[in-house]
Amino acid sequence: MKLKQKSFLVFVAIIIGVFIGIVIWKFLGPSLGQGVFYYRVEGNEAGLFLLKNSHSKKIVNLAAREVNPGDFRPPQRSYLSNSKKEMIYFKQIDEVPVEGVEQNQEFVINRVIYRPILVNLKSGKETELNQEIDSAGLVFSPDDKKIAWVKQVNEVTYTQIEQSGKRREVMVSDKDGQNPQSLVSFDENLIVLKKWTGDYIYFQGFWDVYNRSLGRINIKTKQVEYLTPQGCVKTLENCQNFEFTDSGNKFLYEIASKKDDKDITELYLGDFNTKKSLAVLTTDQIGNRVWIDDGKMFFYTEQEEDKKGNINETIHLVDIENQTDDAVYQGNYISQLTFDQGGRYLYFIEKQREGENFNLMRLDLKTKKTEIILTENYNKILLLQ
Repeated sequence: MKLKQKSFLVFVAIIIGVFIGIVIWKFLGPSLGQGVFYYRVEGNEAGLFLLKNSHSKKIVNLAAREVNPGDFRPPQRSYLSNSKKEMIYFKQIDEVPVEGVEQNQEFVINRVIYRPILVNLKSGKETELNQEIDSAGLVFSPDDKKIAWVKQVNEVTYTQIEQSGKRREVMVSDKDGQNPQSLVSFDENLIVLKKWTGDYIYFQGFWDVYNRSLGRINIKTKQVEYLTPQGCVKTLENCQNFEFTDSGNKFLYEIASKKDDKDITELYLGDFNTKKSLAVLTTDQIGNRVWIDDGKMFFYTEQEEDKKGNINETIHLVDIENQTDDAVYQGNYISQLTFDQGGRYLYFIEKQREGENFNLMRLDLKTKKTEIILTENYNKILLLQ
């Protein structure tokens, strides 16, 4: 009898332990990773909100970016961790005139000074990263313990960087900026880091507007592997808008061409591992694109101008494996496509037919119904993917 009672108590303890674990996981675990984040400017602050289904919750207030006296916008660069529990954003702290560039009263070129800030999205705690980090590209490691970034240089233009002879240096450090180590240096004038998955960091490089590169860095061997996708010239001048999957090794890219004297866009799926590309579709003009899963399904918007000069856009859902392309929504000036990886909803910004404001929209992919979440000036709201 005592043995049965003891076994029962052990069973109860296990059940209680599992329940407590679920509660802890729900409230302290990846709950922030469900839904999508967006900025909404309120005065001189940018509120960061978490949007789940149709419910918004403010997470933290951050410093907004002042583009003109009294004109505040969302932070220009923000990078979410993979778990979406933390974020690094670049806080604007100053502007200084660019040296070596002719200035006058009507035309002034300023260099904006940013400071990288690590934000805990659960507590709202901010930690300043004491490193000179280029705001153009930053990626978290798969376990979110480290970050890779490009060391900031004072030179602004491509010409100034070339004349200085400086190389762009990719660094790896702890997520708070501590213990930085050099990974590799590049001849390109600008390096934009895109994804860090497994042993690779994927990037795009720019010598100038017409001379670009695409590659990945092996973080163990520090070797750099370049790729010229199918249909692209070596400088990638004719290829643009690279969109990487979560795994990084697959990516979408566009090639602009003509057919019957009409401008068209050819969309391809490239693969770093096989070095091959797959022609996905051909259409008039593509606006936004966002992946649903790793290399199988994605959304894109197709733009078309009507006789009155209005821009109409259609959101398409493409299933690469089943070779389907379905129109799921048609609207007006659609942008900022953002998919909720934990649900069935697509969020985006759409211009109202009347007036100048924009709606933050939610599209239910199961029912195809849409809902307006809020209405705001376009410059005051920004979705984070």
